[in-house]
Amino acid sequence: LTDDMAVTSLWPIKGGVRNVIAYVRNPEKTVERRSELLEALHAIDGVLQYAANELKTERRSYVTCLNCTSEERATDEFMEVKELWNKTGGRLCFHGYQSFKEGEVDADTAHAIGVELAKRLWGERFQVVVATHCNTGNYHNHFVLNSVSFADGLHFDNRPEDYRAMRRVS
Repeated sequence: LTDDMAVTSLWPIKGGVRNVIAYVRNPEKTVERRSELLEALHAIDGVLQYAANELKTERRSYVTCLNCTSEERATDEFMEVKELWNKTGGRLCFHGYQSFKEGEVDADTAHAIGVELAKRLWGERFQVVVATHCNTGNYHNHFVLNSVSFADGLHFDNRPEDYRAMRRVS
């Protein structure tokens, strides 16, 4: 492990998919605070200037779904794939992260790297929710990966070679 590598991990979840997806897409974690601070700078006597309104509409929520129609429907769509392949028990999903050192990347870059990682590793076969958390001193991505492939119904097993690929691609 070198100093310039993001830290990664991935582990199975046997409990509910809904709770994991709700955690990773929490707006208190996925909306960058800087845009809220910029809005406050533009406030005059309780009235936001036009520029502040623009900032408000451009505020980014760093959540991207691969092979799902939306973050709001991701849980249901994960379960639909499991039901389609009759694989609703056992490991329901995998939860992982990719963490960067403080100051190494900004939120946009962290999220773009996380989405690209998810596309390369899982995008051809699995549904994935990628969420970048902005609420700590360092940006980090969370991944929620359906344990059942929409493409062929096979399970993702998270073998040692899968984890090595995650580190290498990251």
